[in-house]
Amino acid sequence: MRRNNREKILKTARKLLPRYGYNGISIRAIAKSAKLTTGAIYFHFKNKKEIYRTICNEAVDLLISKFKAGIAGRKTVNQKLISIYDSYLEYYENHRDYYNIIMEYKADYSKKPDDEYIKKILELIQITSETFEMGIAQGAFRKINPVLLSLFLAAITEGMIQYKKMGVFDALEIRDADFRKFMADAVGRGIENMSSSANRDAGNV
Repeated sequence: MRRNNREKILKTARKLLPRYGYNGISIRAIAKSAKLTTGAIYFHFKNKKEIYRTICNEAVDLLISKFKAGIAGRKTVNQKLISIYDSYLEYYENHRDYYNIIMEYKADYSKKPDDEYIKKILELIQITSETFEMGIAQGAFRKINPVLLSLFLAAITEGMIQYKKMGVFDALEIRDADFRKFMADAVGRGIENMSSSANRDAGNV
């Protein structure tokens, strides 16, 4: 019964957090909604922050599993790389509550670092980095810092999703498929005009 109560607490908090936010709910509110006593809550969690952290870690674990599954399901390194973007977008579309909880947690993150959460984020970065390293080893990608590129792409993807969430994509009539194609082109080929680069380099000889 106590094990079931723990899951009931988490299930209730997963519903309340996206609706009211971390600061908008209390242990008492979670207990009332779960039809439990506050004592039952404190038996499993020392405070509201621990409940919040547990759910955030669940959310990142799910995203990690989607990254891995997406990469495993593709053949070429280019396909594996774009699958990471696809996985993040699918996560946003189909697990919106988890996504919103993570975003709120990130906004509040500067108050006190959480080692467990950082480890999970580093795992996400490592998955992307290893894909780049594979591409470099195969000669498909030029030599570039895999970790910095992973951070760069993560920042772009998160920013894109925020614009999508705000309705900017709809206002500009940009489809997901269009942005996906653009991402593949911009990352794969870069934005520098190669002929311009060659002329500049020749002038520096």
